[in-house]
Amino acid sequence: MKISELDENKIGEVLTYLATTDEKFASAKAQLESTEILRKRVRAKSFVAGEGTVAERQAEAEVSDEAQAADDAYVSALREFEALKATRQRGELMIEVWRSLEASRRRVS
Repeated sequence: MKISELDENKIGEVLTYLATTDEKFASAKAQLESTEILRKRVRAKSFVAGEGTVAERQAEAEVSDEAQAADDAYVSALREFEALKATRQRGELMIEVWRSLEASRRRVS
């Protein structure tokens, strides 16, 4: 998007987007935290159930199918959260640029 395309209508759309994605953003953050907790639990459960030295049990916990699935879920949640976060930050930046442009226009007028 070009800076010249920023107008009140576009900023209105951005504000609406930000207002309507608050819950989605919070849910994505909660999902990210939830998957991180699950990753730790899966590894702890595998570690406790394992046999051998500490190093052997840690290695088994890391390569277990459950740990790999938990890692995949975490990466997916992280991707979703970061994409939403970036989009919202871009909207916030657009608003700031628009505000600066409007302030400059008022000074020139």
